[in-house]
Amino acid sequence: SSGMLGSDLVRYFSSNFRVTPIHKENYRTHVGSTFDIVINANGNSKRFWANSHPVEDFIASTVSVYNSIFDFKCSVYVYISSSDVYENHTSPRHTKEDVSIAPDKLTPYGLHKYFSELLIRKHFNNYLILRSSMILGSNLKKGPLYDAMHHESLFITRDSRLQMITTKSIAGIICTLIEKKITRNVFNMGGIGTFSFSTLDRFVPEPVAYRADAEKQLYEMNVAKMLKVYPLKTSEEYLREFLHGL
Repeated sequence: SSGMLGSDLVRYFSSNFRVTPIHKENYRTHVGSTFDIVINANGNSKRFWANSHPVEDFIASTVSVYNSIFDFKCSVYVYISSSDVYENHTSPRHTKEDVSIAPDKLTPYGLHKYFSELLIRKHFNNYLILRSSMILGSNLKKGPLYDAMHHESLFITRDSRLQMITTKSIAGIICTLIEKKITRNVFNMGGIGTFSFSTLDRFVPEPVAYRADAEKQLYEMNVAKMLKVYPLKTSEEYLREFLHGL
């Protein structure tokens, strides 16, 4: 509950639900508890670090999930996964939820998220796996937008295109799926279309700088399945919401 997504979900849900925030400091005191819903927004979210520290990432992103399966009882388990479980995450054509995933083609970061998905599907009758695009929240502390807003050079190139979604929209998605009693399902979760960083200068006050060793990134999942149950906005609209304080 202390990360960017977790802390915002606690804030959004607390007005309508009884929420138990769990984090590193109080985790052991809640082991053995039973909940209606467990939302796991935990795990490492640093792709570059994960791919150069695969063992540490496995512990942070997969072992922690396996522990939670046995540490807490619940009726529905909601897991926030990643678009990196797809070998080709650049196009909606290759990222439908039912596409066959080849583990040997994934980066360590994506592989460990996929392992966690498999563990959850094995151990829970009622689960929701939400594969998320780039998340924007009130406690954003890393990533290209954070760097641009803090006058740091970006690690991605100017022609990169990323799909985005806000923590507020994720809270709305979770509520909608639970209210509709939709479980045993996997959904891609992101804005409609991508945001091109070639236009970022229009959204931040200072000129955007890019590192000489910056890498081009393209991320766009197919969100047709989610659109049937939840009214997603475009990635640019989510960016505007974030910049105006969610």
